[in-house]
Amino acid sequence: MQQNRVEPRPLIVVATTLPFFARAATIVQETWRELDRMAAALDQCAVALSADNAERAILELLTGGMRELARRLEQTEVALSACLPTP
Repeated sequence: MQQNRVEPRPLIVVATTLPFFARAATIVQETWRELDRMAAALDQCAVALSADNAERAILELLTGGMRELARRLEQTEVALSACLPTP
């Protein structure tokens, strides 16, 4: 008995999905940049507080979390952009 083997084909990005990836990349880029701006604003607020202030510690934790999320979103943007054709 003969088995039919299907050879794997390279993935093809269908033209109809390109607008989705382009919009997703734009949303991700806007989000991580906004998070970075918010983190900078929180940094400025934290500077005005004393080093032993509990509010400052909370602001520093929030800032660190926002920056980490922004970094991960930036990586996602790069991955999404790789799905788009080069101009």
